[in-house]
Amino acid sequence: MEYGENMLKEKLIKVRENNYLLEGGEAYYEVALEMIESIGVLDPELRDKLIYTTFYHWIVEGRFTAEQLENLLNISLENLNLHHEINDKEDHQVFKRTFSILIVALILYKHRSDKFLCEETLYKVKNMVVEYMLMEKDLRGYVKEYGWAHSAAHTADALDELIQCDCFKDSDFMDILNSIKTKVCVGNYVYIDEEDERMVTVVENCIKAKNLNSSKIIFWLKDFKIENPSNRTVEYYHLKVNIKHFLRSLYFRLLNVEGAEAIIEEIKGLLNNL
Repeated sequence: MEYGENMLKEKLIKVRENNYLLEGGEAYYEVALEMIESIGVLDPELRDKLIYTTFYHWIVEGRFTAEQLENLLNISLENLNLHHEINDKEDHQVFKRTFSILIVALILYKHRSDKFLCEETLYKVKNMVVEYMLMEKDLRGYVKEYGWAHSAAHTADALDELIQCDCFKDSDFMDILNSIKTKVCVGNYVYIDEEDERMVTVVENCIKAKNLNSSKIIFWLKDFKIENPSNRTVEYYHLKVNIKHFLRSLYFRLLNVEGAEAIIEEIKGLLNNL
């Protein structure tokens, strides 16, 4: 570990021991800039238990101004590296991307109570998060030695915050759900770390909030199918497993949701066909 990372780690351990309060005249935002600079470090304790957890406390507890939060949001969106290094299926840069998207989710969560982001900014965030969900190729969950990458789950957390914002239209909700569908319907990787549960949460909250009516949800669900089912490759079986796990999770989440009966019946039919 580099000297600067060691210094930051020692500092954040002291912050944690002090109930996430800073002492000695340091400014929360200045420390936050240090943390965002190191958001993709390979040390899982520093990245997850210290940097992310400190951000969680400071954002939720209101340690930043609206302007500072928007600056942190923009830095995090830039860190998604949408246009370079994302084509490699497995590389260490994934941690920078997937923990940056968690910071986006935290800031959106804070916005939902404080309403400090304008509609133009929210649309920018929606478009970039959806694009990231579509483009990310590294689907690993827990990575030995380095901890959680979990791109599908972390991005679903940000999409879940977006789907609960009140400025979007039907087409925006469909963009979000279609990005979920694209990430579910992959055959090169089988999700083993409950990514399906995190992605289902987005759909569940969309249905509960009645952002889209049942007929549109059913139309969206009909696309969960396997092309050329006679081509029984390994990718075919992986795709089938991912779709079945997702639909089963969604089915059980909706059992006690009022007005979801038609959607549940559609899911039952899809599972029977699989």
